[in-house]
Amino acid sequence: MKSCLLCPKGTRCRGYVLHTLIFKLYNAMSEDVGLEDIVRELSREDMLAMAEQGAKARITCWSKGFVMVVARKVAEIAKASKDDIQMKNGIERMIVQMDGLFGKLPKGISIDLSELTVEIFNHAIQALEEEGIHSMIPASVVGKACTALSIKNRK
Repeated sequence: MKSCLLCPKGTRCRGYVLHTLIFKLYNAMSEDVGLEDIVRELSREDMLAMAEQGAKARITCWSKGFVMVVARKVAEIAKASKDDIQMKNGIERMIVQMDGLFGKLPKGISIDLSELTVEIFNHAIQALEEEGIHSMIPASVVGKACTALSIKNRK
C-alpha cells in the first residue's frame, strides 16, 4: 500500500490514525442511532484528532485509511456471514455506505475504488489470517461491489 513520503509509519501514520477514527464513526453510524449517540461514541480527543489529522492528510493517507477500514469491515462481514449471498449483500452495502461517508469527510476526498480493490481484498484476507480464521472471501464480491460503485460515481 502506498504511503506518503513523510509517513512516520506504524500507528503514527495519518492513514492508520484516520482509519481508527473512521472505523469508530462508521460503527456508530451503522447502528441507526441519532446524531447525539454518534457524537457520544467519539470522544473529544477523537474529534480533535480527526480535525488535525484530516487537515494534514494527503490523498495517500485517506486512501490508506479507506483500505484499512473497508478491509477490516469485509473481514468482519466474512466472519459473521452464514452464506455467500449474505456476505455479498453485506459487503456491497458496507462499501456503498463507506463511500458515502468518505465523501463527507474533510477536503471532500475522492477515492478511486477501482484502484484499491485488490488492496482491500488482500488486507481483508490478512486480517482473517491474523485471527487464525481460514475463511474464503470471493475476490469477485469485493471487485464487483467496488467496480459498480466506481462506475456509478463517474456518471
